[in-house]
Amino acid sequence: MFSMKCDLHIHTHCSDGSRSPEQVVDMAVESGLDCIAVTDHDNVSGVERAIGHAQGRIQVLAGAEISSYGTCDVHILAYNIDFHNEQCREELRHIASMRENRNVLLAEKLKEHGMEISLDSIKARKQSVVGRADIAQEMVRLGYCNSVSEAFDKYIGNGKCCFVRAKRLTPLEAIKFALRYGGIPVLAHPKNLHIPFKRFNEFLLPLVKGGLAGIEAKYFTHTVTERRFYMRIAKKYNLVVTGGSDYHDGDHGVMLGTKHFVPDAHTAEILGIRQEKK
Repeated sequence: MFSMKCDLHIHTHCSDGSRSPEQVVDMAVESGLDCIAVTDHDNVSGVERAIGHAQGRIQVLAGAEISSYGTCDVHILAYNIDFHNEQCREELRHIASMRENRNVLLAEKLKEHGMEISLDSIKARKQSVVGRADIAQEMVRLGYCNSVSEAFDKYIGNGKCCFVRAKRLTPLEAIKFALRYGGIPVLAHPKNLHIPFKRFNEFLLPLVKGGLAGIEAKYFTHTVTERRFYMRIAKKYNLVVTGGSDYHDGDHGVMLGTKHFVPDAHTAEILGIRQEKK
């Protein structure tokens, strides 16, 4: 029986996580995980560093979490993407630039509400893609908010007074991007789409026809009922099932190793997860 302890949704400071790829690998090893995927937002900068640092201690899958928008924000996890391909990296830089344009408009709105945020200072510390979580952390650092959650709930969360929607790929474009570079496209955290069960098939079918290969049915916030529903959907459309902590830091996602995902043999084969002898 396949029994690998996996976490296939992890962020590093190469997007909006708090730890370096090397630190993430060390934490994963120390927590007893057997396989992880580095899935930073719209970039693969941390993948090679994580794989190199692993040195056979743990299996690291290449990945990226691609931002897209249809009738809502849809994130596609692209596993086993060819991160060495320069054209792939160039397309990711273009996708990330859409986020950069959003950040400028968001900073302008914050300024209108009395909050001066320097995107340049955030970039200087991050040296990577800047996301809303980074802006929220800066709002806390400067004393405008007491917590990241307060920044989102009051100002920059969806529908709040300073929210700006970035131009995005469509979900089908994100899927095609993953496929173009050998990736396996998986729908991330379906619960976060806030689509009722009775309408989920209608939403998912065009994505399956467009090449969607999996669904993150075992996301850490899913209830038992939600997991069962998304597992049934996966079986119906012959999708691989993945799961992860969505680890960013102590506040966003859960700590590495506190929850893990055990893939079935089908998912392991498709993603190339190796059963290691203990």
